[in-house]
Amino acid sequence: MAPDVETALGRDAVIVIPGIMGSELVDAASGRTLWGLADVGWYASAWTTGGSFETLAVTDEDRAGSGRIKATRLLRFPAFAPVLRGFEPYTALLRQVRRVTRNPAAVLEFPYDWRLSIDHSARMLAAAAEQHLATWRAHPDGHRDARLVLVAHSMGGLVATYLTGVLGWTDAVRAFVTLGTPFYGAAKSAELLSTGRGAPLPMPRRRLRTLAVTLPGLYDLLPSYRCVDEGTSARRLVAGDVESIGGDGILAAEALDRRERLLAAAARSAIRVSSLVGVEQDTTQSLVIADGVAEARAYTLQPDPAGGRGLVRVDRRGDGTVYREAASLPGVEPLHLPQTHGALAAKAEGIAHACAVVTGVEKGPWLAAEVQLGLGLPDLVKVGQPVEVEVSGCDDPAAVTCRVTDAHDGRAVAQPLLVRRDGRLTARFAPVRAGLYRVEAKAGGLSAVSELVLVHE
Repeated sequence: MAPDVETALGRDAVIVIPGIMGSELVDAASGRTLWGLADVGWYASAWTTGGSFETLAVTDEDRAGSGRIKATRLLRFPAFAPVLRGFEPYTALLRQVRRVTRNPAAVLEFPYDWRLSIDHSARMLAAAAEQHLATWRAHPDGHRDARLVLVAHSMGGLVATYLTGVLGWTDAVRAFVTLGTPFYGAAKSAELLSTGRGAPLPMPRRRLRTLAVTLPGLYDLLPSYRCVDEGTSARRLVAGDVESIGGDGILAAEALDRRERLLAAAARSAIRVSSLVGVEQDTTQSLVIADGVAEARAYTLQPDPAGGRGLVRVDRRGDGTVYREAASLPGVEPLHLPQTHGALAAKAEGIAHACAVVTGVEKGPWLAAEVQLGLGLPDLVKVGQPVEVEVSGCDDPAAVTCRVTDAHDGRAVAQPLLVRRDGRLTARFAPVRAGLYRVEAKAGGLSAVSELVLVHE
């Protein structure tokens, strides 16, 4: 008779922490959902014609803790914002993590008001973590010596790092998983705050910028590495730069100071960090700031390896939002996955990585692949306007499939034909109605690289 073999299950308490715009927000007084609605078509009208986002602007009362807006749960449906692009739901991640623990009660989803600073959110996380850990230790399937495993996507990793480092939560945490966390920030956040003088912003991006300049949480994503290209030299972004492009200099100064404290504390931490980093996607990595505008550049600025006094500009790519070197801490050997930022926590590889850490199983070679695709397409198009899709990493159109589905119900919309042009594969399709669509490109055994595009009237 074969011996009984138990499945490896996590014995610790787990907290899943989403990224920016990854929590549903509701009006506390009316209960009306302000962000994270089931109707993905709502985004097409809200970003172009509506005033729905005016309510989300952060006020002095919000900073004082008025509770006017509450975070209720993690995203259950796809969401979209210009420039920041699409946000996939966390349902699959939560479901699988619960399956690999001794009891689903071991897993807590931590929604937070992503509009506010990571300092504020980390203090809320501390209170939730203390209660959750005590509850799990007292649970029939729990253990008195159970600790915490933190699973964080995007900005959620900054919130969790602030908790473990600045707030001193080290002994209670066994492991920490990050999926696309911008430890050194994302240059795209500064690009988003720019007024775009001389090149009027499309209405959706103008609406997002109007909202973004009020959000302390958005300033917490500002880059803190040498990303400002000055021709013969490179330097870090400072609060004065942010103010010059139309942002709030005070919020920028506070955020950059928080980042310094966070990185200093993280350097002293003994907590094991397991990072998954998105790669092979076109990504804003540096900025040229002039005449009140921050212009995006898809290259990093590195010292001349020959020992000269100039700079070498190298495209290191990333996940489309966070460039690859900004998504892990010194001393951490990250896993790399060709995937977009918003999809890292929704794809099988990211979920498997989180579950492996929860159960204590060592990471395996499942991220290896001969073909590593990059996917490029516009974030906003009008109804009837052709969407130009570009696939990099493979020049054989027979080896790659491209598919377009409705992000609301998964209905197939198109399967555009890929053709080879200038070393890259390209395709196009023309959506006939407004809505949110998911474009996927797949080759080999890894999950399809996917990105969301908003089609509006």
